[in-house]
Amino acid sequence: MAKKENKKPILVKNSVTALTRELVENDTALSMVLAENIVNISALARKLESTISARLGKKVNVQAIISALKRIRETLKIEFAKNIEVLKLSSLSVRTDLAKISIKARKENAETMARLMLKFNESIMQISWSPTAYTIVFDEFLMPSFTSQFKNEDLLEMKNDLAAVIIHSPEKIIETPGCVSTIISKVALSGINIEDVVSTYTYTLLLFKREDASRAFHALNNLISELRKMRNE
Repeated sequence: MAKKENKKPILVKNSVTALTRELVENDTALSMVLAENIVNISALARKLESTISARLGKKVNVQAIISALKRIRETLKIEFAKNIEVLKLSSLSVRTDLAKISIKARKENAETMARLMLKFNESIMQISWSPTAYTIVFDEFLMPSFTSQFKNEDLLEMKNDLAAVIIHSPEKIIETPGCVSTIISKVALSGINIEDVVSTYTYTLLLFKREDASRAFHALNNLISELRKMRNE
């Protein structure tokens, strides 16, 4: 007679809580509206029920999801309050007539970039790199001077007609999770495409096509204004 296998019971309650938190945390906009209590929790739970049931492989109780959302909301309120304190003290600026190039990550190109930094320090807006590529954002009129310094086969991308919106925040942004994602989410919800994002110390730089920069500035300015009003009410 085959020995009966003792299977451990599925902790449905804990699994529902974990999956609910995962779904909320992976959606910045959802996190914001839940934290601000501007979404109907029962309706949200019904919307999430099919996804959570599919992930668990069994039907789950909507009430369990509602309970999980209420607990998550209290945590998000605390986290979002910290974001507000940072973002309400942030300021915006815009820099237009920019261009960018991306080049292959090679020692020779890194040395060339170092020379360009020394020569055109005031005209370089941002430099970032990954294991495979370097990206330089600089004043547009210098495009010929920059591209001529690299081999054609090393030039991965070249773009003109760009503008940057720069968010300067207090030092607390370094240790406060969620601030940059709140900024990006606001722009995304406004239907504006971001060309590049770079966060350095207390500065967050968002790069846009020239025609999108003013709309992005307006959206972010509204966000900061709204947050300042929320904390003063």
